[in-house]
Amino acid sequence: MFKKIALYFLFVQLFLLGKFIFLSFHADIFDAYAAADWFAVLWHGLPHDLTCAGYIMALPFVLQLAYIWYKGNWHRLFMIFWLRLTLLLVVIIHLSDLFLYGFWGFRIDQTALTYFMDSPWECISQAPVWMLALSPFLIFGLWWLLQRLFCLFYPERRKGTRVMLDTTRRRKWQSAAALLLCGLVFLAIRGGVTQSTMNVGRVYFSSEMPLNQAATNPMFSLFHSMAHKHKDFAQQYRFMSADEAAAAYAELNTPSASCAIALADSVLSDSIMADSLRHAPLLRTTRPDIVLLILESFSGTACTAVCPDADSTIMPTVNRIYREGIGFSNFFANSFRTDRGCAAILASYPGQPNNSVMKDQQRCNNLQYLSRRLRENGYATNFLYGGDVNFTNMRGFLTAGGFERITGDADYPASERKAEWGVPDHIMFNHLYDEVARRDTTRPTFTVMLSLSSHEPFDVEYHHFDDGFVNSVAYADSCIGGFIERIRQTPAWDNLLIIGVADHAFASYPAGLQNHELRRYRIPFFWTGGAISGPRIIDTYGSQTDIAATLLAQMGIGHDDFNFSKDMLDDSIGHYAFYAFSDGFGLVTDSCRYIQDNAKSGQGLSGTDDPNGFAERCGKAYLQTLYDDLSRR
Repeated sequence: MFKKIALYFLFVQLFLLGKFIFLSFHADIFDAYAAADWFAVLWHGLPHDLTCAGYIMALPFVLQLAYIWYKGNWHRLFMIFWLRLTLLLVVIIHLSDLFLYGFWGFRIDQTALTYFMDSPWECISQAPVWMLALSPFLIFGLWWLLQRLFCLFYPERRKGTRVMLDTTRRRKWQSAAALLLCGLVFLAIRGGVTQSTMNVGRVYFSSEMPLNQAATNPMFSLFHSMAHKHKDFAQQYRFMSADEAAAAYAELNTPSASCAIALADSVLSDSIMADSLRHAPLLRTTRPDIVLLILESFSGTACTAVCPDADSTIMPTVNRIYREGIGFSNFFANSFRTDRGCAAILASYPGQPNNSVMKDQQRCNNLQYLSRRLRENGYATNFLYGGDVNFTNMRGFLTAGGFERITGDADYPASERKAEWGVPDHIMFNHLYDEVARRDTTRPTFTVMLSLSSHEPFDVEYHHFDDGFVNSVAYADSCIGGFIERIRQTPAWDNLLIIGVADHAFASYPAGLQNHELRRYRIPFFWTGGAISGPRIIDTYGSQTDIAATLLAQMGIGHDDFNFSKDMLDDSIGHYAFYAFSDGFGLVTDSCRYIQDNAKSGQGLSGTDDPNGFAERCGKAYLQTLYDDLSRR
């Protein structure tokens, strides 16, 4: 029994060591914090460590009761097996979390497992080569060392047998002690005797989210998210009554005080001119050929036109389009992954904190798609991607969206699949050029291309920046510029509308960017081509879900059934942006903003500026309304 108590606390110490390694490995983030903050991470994260150690030792403590009454070698053999198995899980989960945090900005949870189960090779291929090469040695090396240490308590070969006289009375006392220990382990698992049970937010202690994330035990984060995966959507994120949510949601969608639209590089001094410009059409034709570029990880923090303090040499093409075309300066991604971004862009469905609607085919079949609406109005619909279109059920989603032709990596020769994820962007833009130049002139076309080269591991044939992400984005930007210059010389240009938007932003640029921060979700969104009416900057707040309504309104096509999409040029409705991150959300308008991590007991996070509580109330109502809608689909 004393061996098991010692093992319990040995696991706790192992988890504390894991936290220290985590802080040291991500020194680029945590070096900015004092030693006291590091100690606070270890101290405040201890409840998670006690709980996880309790889960691991729960079965051994229960079997201790059986062993008291039924002695035998079976118990030692079971303990050896159990320790080896659990230690392997501990090592795999901690190392996976250690590496993934740098890419995603949050601790490992069900999201990572889902992506890996859907397409393991794509997940593996995004990691650097050194990491892939080193991982097996680290996993099995650490596992071997740990199991050698832990199994000292239960050696494979017994050196001798100590004979003890076990009377019935002695066994009863031992059983009572074992039951008491089982009860204490249960309390550790539950998180104490308070009304609330252990949850992720229990260890949150700081206004700095990286410190809260560092305090989180990755095993608890993963298994807690798995346990809550299949909850009824209608029971999640209940902040208020249905009537209160409906009233707040309606208030959010009432007209805002400002809808700032201005000519690029101009100053509007005349109110009549400003009003006429606000309602001036963006397009010269209502049936242009449309090319929608969904740009992998095009962060606003790397685009001067969106964030003026960004390096202007990273995205010169996009910056030029903002000057010469139509640029949206207050535009946001709805979530943090490609599958969720595509659902927001193509189906106007907001990202959810703990779910991906693209992975659920039944719900995909019940969404409203921009592509399907255009097809109903005579458009040919094509989708081009240089990667695997089966990843995260993308093909099923696109098929439900009415795309007549879906092209993926398997449709291109092996000689063109030069990148880890598939066909590099410069080759894909050549294919896009061929598609647009030889379009079917008997009907308008809607062609979507999803880029991939600016995805980890950023393996591009372009070497202008030391930072891998920045270099890959600059490469993709040059590919856009080359495509535009080529297609401009063809007859297709006059009736062509090119729309560019990021699928999401990159989590780790610039260094120190926190996952919940507003600028983490600010992205470029621009229109160019011969079909636009002239250069313009639109300062209205909006997000990816608003693309469909804004475009369809300019084309004179109905969009009232796109429930979460707003025409960004319509003054009769409210304008805002909603975004979701892992178990959290943010809402921003031109006058206030609110950001919340739901694991942190509903407290506003850094970046919140909501003196009247409007954004908090409406953001919660929006999320609750979204999950009500999700439960009905």
